[in-house]
Amino acid sequence: MQAYEAALGNGWSPDPRRTDEAFTAMLLAELRRDRRGFFEELIRTDDLVTLADGRTVPRLPTCFFWIWDGTFCGTIELRFQPGTDDLPPYVAGHVGYSVVPWKQQRGYATIALGQLLPVAAGKGLSRITVLCNEDNLGSRRVIERNGGRLVKVGPHPSDAPERIKLHFDLSVLPLS
Repeated sequence: MQAYEAALGNGWSPDPRRTDEAFTAMLLAELRRDRRGFFEELIRTDDLVTLADGRTVPRLPTCFFWIWDGTFCGTIELRFQPGTDDLPPYVAGHVGYSVVPWKQQRGYATIALGQLLPVAAGKGLSRITVLCNEDNLGSRRVIERNGGRLVKVGPHPSDAPERIKLHFDLSVLPLS
């Protein structure tokens, strides 16, 4: 927990769409107010969530992992709907990841995404969708190195309409 807290304190955001100082300060305050509750909230699936536009929607099951090399490197998560490869339009792909700036360009995200594929297979998925911003070449390389196939370029309903996303499909490897 202290490593996650220190990363937030150094300006890292677990959400690449929200890198502003106010967001990380809010997360840090929430963490310090209720450590256990903060982390339990990351993986809850038993309730609804309110989107930025005010809609209330079901919270999807999420497998949440730390990227770790002996110290905290970032996070990666798998979001899914049981029984289908599809996602509701308000969800920005099956996978979200963020590596702390001081650990980037070391292959951690590539390895983490590769290790997440068997987890996805274990949840019954045959393919996953991963999105990244059009100008995020590092993330594009991470996805392509894991077999990502570009299927669409354009906005996604989960983000600002002017933000162009690259939409990738990845085949999920069966557990062996």
